[in-house]
Amino acid sequence: MRNNTISNREQKPIQFDLLPYVYASGARSVGRYGFPQLEATDAVPSGRVLPFHYITSCEDPSGIWFHCFEDDYQFERLWRNLYYYIPLLKKAAGFIGPDFSMYREDSQDSLVWNCRRNRCVVYALQKAQVNVIPTGGFAGEESWSWCYQSLPFESTIAVTTNGVLSDPEARRLFVGGIDELVRQKNPRRLVICGRCPRWIGLKYPEIEIVHIKSYSEQWHERRCA
Repeated sequence: MRNNTISNREQKPIQFDLLPYVYASGARSVGRYGFPQLEATDAVPSGRVLPFHYITSCEDPSGIWFHCFEDDYQFERLWRNLYYYIPLLKKAAGFIGPDFSMYREDSQDSLVWNCRRNRCVVYALQKAQVNVIPTGGFAGEESWSWCYQSLPFESTIAVTTNGVLSDPEARRLFVGGIDELVRQKNPRRLVICGRCPRWIGLKYPEIEIVHIKSYSEQWHERRCA
């Protein structure tokens, strides 16, 4: 007799392929790839700011902001089990949405997939009334025509300089990507995680620049204290 039971190995791809539809349920889809439209926010990270992987070890997350500017594996669990973390994130002061990596050497499918995941998680968190700031991640110039779609206009948006300022080509693309983000979305505030180049504030004096320290900067400070 044929066994029609679906193995766990077979179930997982189906389950994870459906997650964008679950997390973006009820959203207005916009742009070339139908990303969920996000709402604008005036949120400003303040006080203690920690990477997401600390969220389950904090006895009292109130007063703490969490971010995902760290290795993707540290917050992959957020994607796989978002509804487990929503109560924890609602207790926190706020959350900077996920930044699933978008490398310029990645395939188009991979770039779109990670951008979609970033948007779907933030949409679901906004729907659950979590105090969340969307990220404005981008890759090479070919991504700029679609990767900002569904980000809110005139909002607080977060980006990171992790790994982009020491490489000339990565730095050039970062400058161009920020220029394009500002042109398309006119953010009221940019939250910069990592080294904060002085030129951003000089070039865009009308935008409030908020600097938060990266995990490596915090680790270095603790080590040298």
